[in-house]
Amino acid sequence: MKRVLLISAGLFHPPLLARLRLQRLLSEQANLLVHFIRSLEDVREEFLDYSAWVLYYHQKKLSPQALARLQKFVSEGGGLLALHSATASFKDCPAYFEVLGGRFLTHGKVTPFEITPVPQSPIFSAFERFQVRDELYVHELNPAIQVHFVTELDQQLVPVVWSFHYGKGRVLYAMPGHCSSSLSHPAYRRLLLQGLAWVSAGREG
Repeated sequence: MKRVLLISAGLFHPPLLARLRLQRLLSEQANLLVHFIRSLEDVREEFLDYSAWVLYYHQKKLSPQALARLQKFVSEGGGLLALHSATASFKDCPAYFEVLGGRFLTHGKVTPFEITPVPQSPIFSAFERFQVRDELYVHELNPAIQVHFVTELDQQLVPVVWSFHYGKGRVLYAMPGHCSSSLSHPAYRRLLLQGLAWVSAGREG
């Protein structure tokens, strides 16, 4: 049984319905014990021994103490799964983005876009391309990330899902999450569960 900490808040961004769908998806997994809090500021010492944290919020301020707990958790082997606006949070904290492997730069309108798997991904197999209607983010990326799914924007390939290693920990970011419909898409739900299994593989928790 793996213990997972879901850190999530928001009514509109991210939408409450999407957050509830994610919480229910995780809670339905027989191999997961899920605890829920609303902010990194609420992290307690006991959560540092969990297998993985899931970040799904859009927040502005991060205290040095909360940042240090996040850095400690991941660098010592904890798994981190971040969704959508997690990379648009805490914009005045560069060290936070060093953990995630990318920093939000801009986005366009909500629109349908196709998500295409990168061939021979070491994490994701047996995925076909699928479409969501969501908000497409453009990021500044750490060159060390490994991209697993992409989409096309202005004839350029844009990373939609990437993985990253921070210290001993595994990090995975998945872009869709502005619209609640994304969290009900079967392929995306399977992607999130497979990503969570990968990030948490290094620790029983």
